[in-house]
Amino acid sequence: MKILKSDTNGINEVVKEILNGKIVFIPTDTVYGIAANPFNNNAVKKIFLLKKRSLKNSLILLCANIKMAKNYATFNKIAIKLTKFFWPGPLTLILKKKSNLKISKKWVSKNNSIGIRVPNHNVLLKIIKKCKIPIFCTSANISGEKNLNSIKNIKKKFKNKNLILIEDYKVNFKKESTIIDVTNNNMNILRKGILKKKELNKIIN
Repeated sequence: MKILKSDTNGINEVVKEILNGKIVFIPTDTVYGIAANPFNNNAVKKIFLLKKRSLKNSLILLCANIKMAKNYATFNKIAIKLTKFFWPGPLTLILKKKSNLKISKKWVSKNNSIGIRVPNHNVLLKIIKKCKIPIFCTSANISGEKNLNSIKNIKKKFKNKNLILIEDYKVNFKKESTIIDVTNNNMNILRKGILKKKELNKIIN
C-alpha cells in the first residue's frame, strides 16, 4: 500500500487515481473511507469486491457543497433546513435522485433515491473540488467488521492490496454519519450515527 501525505502533491495524485478509475482510501470527518468515481462502474465495483459487500447495497455520494449536491438530488423543505444547520458535517440525507443522471442506478438507494452528504473535512473537500465531480464513498473496512480508524489498522487489513491511502491524523469522529430518509419531506432515521434524534428534531420542529 502506498501512503501519501495530505499536501498538494498527495491530493493531486489521489484525484488522478479517482478520475482514472482507481479506488483510494481517504480520511473523512467521521471514519476512514474507500472512494471511487461514481461514473465508472468498474471502479465502484472494486469497492464492493474489496469490502466483500453485497452488490445490492448502496453507496453514499460525497459532494463539495450543496450546489454540487443539488445537481444529483432534489431537496425539499426539510432537507434544506437540515443542510443549513448540519452541512458540512456527519449527516447523510436520502433524497429523490435527479432524473437522467449518468451514475449507475446499481449503486444508489432503492426507490429512485440517493444518499448524499457534504463532509466537514478540508483534505477531502479539496479532493472532491479538484475532481470536479462528487465521489462514491463507504467505510474502509470489511463488511460486518468494525471500522478501521487508523492508518496502521488499514495497512494491516489490506496489506497485500496495491492501493493508495492519503494520510490524515485529524479524523474527528470514530462513528459513522447519521442517515435520514427525507424523501417524503419527513424525517426517518435509517442509521443512528453521530447526530442524535433530539438534535435533529430541534431543527425541523
